[in-house]
Amino acid sequence: MNNSSILLISSNETTSIAIGDALSEIEGAQISRQDTSVSQLNGAAVETASGYDIVIFATDPDNSVELSAIETLTNTRKDGTIYLALTDADLPLSKARTLTRAGVDDVLPYPAPNGEIIEQVSQWIEKRRAEVEERYSSRDTHGQLIAVQQARGGIGATTIAVNLADQLLDKRGTFKKEAFNRVVIVDLDLQFGTVGDFLDVEEQEGLLQLAVENFLPDTNWVEQSLVRLPSGLAVLAAPQQFAPLDSLQPEQVSTLIATLKTMFDYVVVDLPRALVNWIEPILTETDRLYIVMDMTVPAVRASRRLMDFVLADNSELSIELVVNREKKPMMLREHHREAAKALDASFSHWIPDDPKAARTAIDFGKPLSEVAGRSDLSKGILQLARTTLTQMPKDGSVVRV
Repeated sequence: MNNSSILLISSNETTSIAIGDALSEIEGAQISRQDTSVSQLNGAAVETASGYDIVIFATDPDNSVELSAIETLTNTRKDGTIYLALTDADLPLSKARTLTRAGVDDVLPYPAPNGEIIEQVSQWIEKRRAEVEERYSSRDTHGQLIAVQQARGGIGATTIAVNLADQLLDKRGTFKKEAFNRVVIVDLDLQFGTVGDFLDVEEQEGLLQLAVENFLPDTNWVEQSLVRLPSGLAVLAAPQQFAPLDSLQPEQVSTLIATLKTMFDYVVVDLPRALVNWIEPILTETDRLYIVMDMTVPAVRASRRLMDFVLADNSELSIELVVNREKKPMMLREHHREAAKALDASFSHWIPDDPKAARTAIDFGKPLSEVAGRSDLSKGILQLARTTLTQMPKDGSVVRV
């Protein structure tokens, strides 16, 4: 589905309404309005415009304050955002050039026939879509899909999924600020997902729209629906509104996963505990499944059932158990050995219990690496990420262990 979000900024409400009504005829266009000017938005202009594909604002190039505000806006634009200036139809060419030098992509004369405005904006929409498609279609490899599943409620799977995704960025450089990998975390727990809360992401309704409108997502929709954090991590959070788990269709989920794998080196999916019908397309595409568990009898039994369910139709899938809230022992105790025997698997990953660090990260809405990087919990997840990067390099050559 080719949705395009458009923001209209104009202190003239009549003009804003008229243009909004005209542009609403463009298929998939979602129109928002700010009945003010760019300069009156002050520092909020950048944040306001950052969530839109196209920003159209009425302006006067002779107003130096307005021109300065436009330059600030365009200099801090989100990657791919298009800025169109709406000006007097009799504007001299020299004044139009002043706007383009300020970073505006195009100048739209107004008043003008609705059909002319629709045509000009439609051309920019198509150009943006083509650029997004080209950006990702040129990638040589598809990303790795890592699914994280909880053996029981409250086991800490989301903490691990969020911070694993953060560490998979594999930041490098002198101050470890530059992300070496492109990583996205997707929260598919439509009812109780908390990835957005863990990362202090504002309300997102992309997945709700996907469920309600029943369309197949494409690259442009995904790009529009993502929130990108300063760290480089992309987030597709669960909706704030309640959505039935069965509201997504297998074909939608399959298309979403396939699209994400063309866009990112690593796709981390935080799965719901319920085994709904659209889980199968994820398991089919998953390169590695991490089951987060502890050594309690219920968690061991649930892990066994999960493994049996998954392997019944995906016998080649790599499944690894992550023992959470327990430091790796020097020697396995009797209950460890009994659990390994029941699961017919070894325990390769142990994440130490560190409730203080976990709570700090959640309260600040930031990954552990930013607020408790030296904690045992952060170090444990970092080791999990390093093992993942070694065994699952982004060139697609998965190393089986």
